[in-house]
Amino acid sequence: MDGGDWAVRGTAWLALAGYFIGAFLLLRGNTRLAKWVWGAGCDFNCLHILAAFHFTHSWSHTAAVEHVAHQSESVIGTPFGAGIWFNYVLTTLWIIDASWLWWNPESYAKRAKWIARSIHGFLFFIVVNAAVVFAPDMVRWPSAVACAALVYFWFTNPVRGQKQAESQSLHRSQ
Repeated sequence: MDGGDWAVRGTAWLALAGYFIGAFLLLRGNTRLAKWVWGAGCDFNCLHILAAFHFTHSWSHTAAVEHVAHQSESVIGTPFGAGIWFNYVLTTLWIIDASWLWWNPESYAKRAKWIARSIHGFLFFIVVNAAVVFAPDMVRWPSAVACAALVYFWFTNPVRGQKQAESQSLHRSQ
């Protein structure tokens, strides 16, 4: 591997680390630290895209689409170059989410559940595809464990449980 390959892969790995650690911190309600980690993961994702376009695709969107089509064909048997647009949506949503957390954590914490679930559900779906389905084995298995841990922590989240208990208590008193 040359320096360009390391830049593309290294930024992808750091983005994944930022995603998993940041999501865990968000689930645990540690927004003070989460905004730094979540933001850094988002930044590394942006750097990954820049590195991929520079070192792998020579700044050609067509080459990037062909690369994604080839990857999808080798994994699922069908070329799906339009999948690159899912990456663009991931990046846009992550930038919006990280910026929201950074600049207005109170509003971020109070936003409608459907907004949070839509954003984080989409991000998680893409991360599963990028880090488990389409990843090499050395990334796939640790990422699968991290995804399973996030799902576990989502369902056993004490912050989520406290909010549900408060909501149920509020409904009973009305």
